[in-house]
Amino acid sequence: MNALANILGPRARFGEPLASHTTWGLGGPAWCLATARDAGEAAAVLAACRRAGCPVKALGRGSNLLVAGGGYPGVMLKLAGSLAGLKASGQVIKAGGGAHLSAAVKLASRLGLAGLEWAAGIPGSVGGAVATNAGAHGSDMAAVAAEITLLGAEGEILTLAGAELPAAYRRRELPEGALVLGASLALKPSDPAAVAARVAEFLAARKRTQPLGAKTAGSVFKNPPGDYAGRLIEAAGLKGFSLGGAQVSRKHANFIVNRGGASPAEVLALLETVRRAVTERFGVELEPEVEVVGDV
Repeated sequence: MNALANILGPRARFGEPLASHTTWGLGGPAWCLATARDAGEAAAVLAACRRAGCPVKALGRGSNLLVAGGGYPGVMLKLAGSLAGLKASGQVIKAGGGAHLSAAVKLASRLGLAGLEWAAGIPGSVGGAVATNAGAHGSDMAAVAAEITLLGAEGEILTLAGAELPAAYRRRELPEGALVLGASLALKPSDPAAVAARVAEFLAARKRTQPLGAKTAGSVFKNPPGDYAGRLIEAAGLKGFSLGGAQVSRKHANFIVNRGGASPAEVLALLETVRRAVTERFGVELEPEVEVVGDV
């Protein structure tokens, strides 16, 4: 505790509730919410935690986390300052891991740089998107992340070509314990109006088909090969099904909505109910796209 306070001052917040830092609006307190503004601070936090045997997890924008009501018994690391910035250089946008992915989309659109339009409406951070290889509309982060800067488990800073880190559907192979500090997004020059039109098209499609604006964590399950999780959940008769304050979205069955007052336990129970129902009905084992943090 003293080490973190010495490194970060008031940006080491002990007992910070995580409900206000997750898109589901759920979660008890983290032992510490640590906000690092540069790579040196992030490395110092990691080193202090390693010495104390304290677990560390990157928070991002909390858009794919289900945090237990009891919270997280470790350090949630949030990237800010230079680690959340965006800077364009020619056809490359250098993005901090804590930068909003939506802000990167807007910057690319304004500059007439094509290749990131598919990410319009995705609520996560650049670091989270890289780590999970977020994607949509036939593209993903692996297609644009030419370089990735990592903070290694031993505090070393590594900058690797994207091709050195194998990627697959919703998965990126990162060194164990590494955190994404940033990425260089290689895009292509285009007409700004054309890029903006594609962004608007993708965003409008999301608004028509997904519960944007509701308290969700995006898609709950990965799509199984050759099919869609939402289709299977709807075919199992669970679209709109509720447990307490948690509900399978009536707009898109692969979203679980916190209608207000939902508990993490209710969301997890609904997630498991959906998963079992699809397995029993279709023999398909859905793989969660969200990460459960703590003992729900």
